[in-house]
Amino acid sequence: MRFMTSKSRILFLLRYLYENTDDEHSISTNDLITVLSDNGFSVRRKTVRDDVEMLCDAGYEILVDREGKTNVYHFGSRTFELPELKMLVDAVSSSRFINAKKSDALIKKLTSLTSKYEAKELTARIFTAERIKADNGKIFLITDLVSRAIEQGKKVSFQYYDYLPTMKKILRNNGERYVLSPYALIWSEDRYYLVGYSDKRKTLTPFRVDRMTLPKILEEDAVENAAFNPADFANKVIQMFSGTEQMVTLRCKNNAMRSVIDKFGDHIQVNIMDDEHFTAQVQVQTSQTFYGWVFTFAGEIEIMEPESVQKEYLAMARKVIGQE
Repeated sequence: MRFMTSKSRILFLLRYLYENTDDEHSISTNDLITVLSDNGFSVRRKTVRDDVEMLCDAGYEILVDREGKTNVYHFGSRTFELPELKMLVDAVSSSRFINAKKSDALIKKLTSLTSKYEAKELTARIFTAERIKADNGKIFLITDLVSRAIEQGKKVSFQYYDYLPTMKKILRNNGERYVLSPYALIWSEDRYYLVGYSDKRKTLTPFRVDRMTLPKILEEDAVENAAFNPADFANKVIQMFSGTEQMVTLRCKNNAMRSVIDKFGDHIQVNIMDDEHFTAQVQVQTSQTFYGWVFTFAGEIEIMEPESVQKEYLAMARKVIGQE
């Protein structure tokens, strides 16, 4: 019984120091004795010192400083430093893929990894309810089932949501079930995509996870594709959506270089044209999404070749202003 009380006391001490102390907030020996006493543990100063030493021997960093004539203690190194937690909390909060309810739950879990003081600092300016968020509350279950299907090498079937002009959500194609050999889950531009081989389309196809219904794992084995490269597919297809894949030469002003690298990476072929321009050769899916991306630069990025892509881009521009 005495041994169990000792174990409980040490665990309580560990949790208290973890949640209530940090580099800016320490607690004295006397105050620790009071806290322990208030929670049913009668201890002396030596007991506190011995318990802290035991925690340190177990691998926990409990730092001891001297203030006047007494020792003060605080929890030191943690799994995540405060800047790392801030980054993770911001990522969860701003992610459109994760709905507001799940974002709040994840942020609560992240803040439990530090002291109550730093947790308050982490959430001081977080407002998930005001952000644009996905409304599919089953996203995490969907990704879990898809991951299992990929691991097992099985096909999945699911339905896919669409929207009416009234903003009402409906099932696409009258509730048709899509059958897919799943290859990867890819995060791209703040969206989560399932990529796989479509039995119907006979090609690799991306589906937005937040628009999927709960998938079923089928007994049928998935179609294998050893040549599939998730990173390559994300760069060429998901970011530009479906279209004809081809090499396109862009004429760009020098200040557009960072945008070109952000979109296509730093392994593309680039040549200097003159003091103000460079050309970039990029492999893309020529689609409305790609043309829309070019259009946002208002002439700072132009399509040089092939001519067929130039013409398609001009035709889309005329259509936009009603001159088709």
